[in-house]
Amino acid sequence: MKKHFILLITLVFFTAIAAKATNNADSSIFYLQKAKESKEARRIWDAEKYFQKSIDFNPENEAARLEFANYYCEQRKYNFALQQFNNLLQKNPNHPTALPKILDLSFVLRKWTDVISYAARITAANIIVDKLNYMVAKSHFEEENYGQARKYLLLQIAETPTHKETVTLLGKVYVEMSQYAEAINMYKKTLESNPNDFELLYEIGLLYSAQSNEREAVKYFELAAEKGIKQDLVFLENLGMSYLEFNIPKGVEVLNKVLAKKPGDVEILTQIAQAYYKSENFAVAYDLYSKIFENDNTNVKALYMSGVAMIKKGDKTRGAQICDKAISLDSKLGTLRSQKSVL
Repeated sequence: MKKHFILLITLVFFTAIAAKATNNADSSIFYLQKAKESKEARRIWDAEKYFQKSIDFNPENEAARLEFANYYCEQRKYNFALQQFNNLLQKNPNHPTALPKILDLSFVLRKWTDVISYAARITAANIIVDKLNYMVAKSHFEEENYGQARKYLLLQIAETPTHKETVTLLGKVYVEMSQYAEAINMYKKTLESNPNDFELLYEIGLLYSAQSNEREAVKYFELAAEKGIKQDLVFLENLGMSYLEFNIPKGVEVLNKVLAKKPGDVEILTQIAQAYYKSENFAVAYDLYSKIFENDNTNVKALYMSGVAMIKKGDKTRGAQICDKAISLDSKLGTLRSQKSVL
């Protein structure tokens, strides 16, 4: 009789547990539905409360965790979303939905090391993720690992040859590796699908300038201006400096627009003076170097160059006196006397 009684108690106990589990599962489903309805009605605080209740009643409710995580993503509460996805990964390290989602969130949050790690897991699990190689390449790029970035970008281009972000990033990788010709080719390839992209046109101009091909640089700077790029002081300075190399009047015209807002800018005035000096217009070069020294009498190099320009102009005696004065102020300038070029 005693054994039957114990068996009865045990059955009642497990029946109660089963009933409670069933009730909890039902409650979890109920609150998940309430959460979805609240989200649709844009009652965001109610939705969050009901999602949490759904999980509290049944922590194993995978659908509730996925919905809750997606809700947090929509609200841009990315770290909370990561918590829900990570809970799913704890139970299934290769969860086909949670793993790609965590990858995306890590990319958005600029957690580059995590992106690389999750991408490796995704590849090993044979999970298909759109533009996975681009995300890995971008992560390597941000961590300044340009060789690896190039490797994955080339893989991505083989899959999506017209993806602008991939082609553009590869161009940037080539720039970082000082492979300017390759970078220009990549940017030009991108332009084929969007010839009005003034930012790319400007980038190409900068790359040509880095190669000292100023005529081509000006060509692309001007194209960028035609397509609508903001002609701020930086743009005008780059354009003007490139023009100086082969068209001094035009370069001065452009740089005067900068000087109107930055009067007395020593760097710009020096570049203009050097351009006139190299073009053997020594009278103008002298005037500019003298003006630079007058504005800043600590710029002894400008004083010395004004003397050199005076010598080149034909007044050797006066020019030599100016050079001697400059050397007396800074003895290091004396080494320039033995150089064939002071520029």
